[in-house]
Amino acid sequence: MEDIIKSLKRIVAERPKLAKTNRIPSAVVVPFCLAEEEPQLLFLKKVDSNYPHGGQVCFPGGCFEEGDENLLNTALREFEEETGILKEKVEVLGAMDPVETRSTNYIIYPFIGVLREKPKVNYDRQEIEKAFFVPLSFLLRHHPIPVVDYSYKGILFKTPLIEYNGNIIWGATARILQRILEGILRE
Repeated sequence: MEDIIKSLKRIVAERPKLAKTNRIPSAVVVPFCLAEEEPQLLFLKKVDSNYPHGGQVCFPGGCFEEGDENLLNTALREFEEETGILKEKVEVLGAMDPVETRSTNYIIYPFIGVLREKPKVNYDRQEIEKAFFVPLSFLLRHHPIPVVDYSYKGILFKTPLIEYNGNIIWGATARILQRILEGILRE
């Protein structure tokens, strides 16, 4: 497990490059659970609604709010709100450079986090349809994530896309995931 942590620490930067943009700032925690026999990543699937990212698989996170001290605080606040896992349980290793969404006007700042215990996810059922873990070995076996044409809300996107047990991971989440897998495999 310590090898994975070393690899993840090499992927992150001291501080993310703050983008000069008019996009809506948001932040996510990319949660690695290291409590099992092998590392797993925690994903959420949003409730299918009129919300801009309704029905999509994502990492826990959301928009910067006025009371947030910084983007890390945003990521941790949203992580706790969406998963029911105390933010103190997350060991933040660092931040990655931001990723822009293509279907909306957001810029996402990803923070890699480690959970040393397998958490009981008590997700917010008004916002989240389900939470699920994906073994890191599965993701590494499917690297590079294939880029395909995918239709979302009637718009066709060329995007990396991977499916796990019927859950489709695509868009900005898949691009963040692709960067992480590349970083781990570069070692």
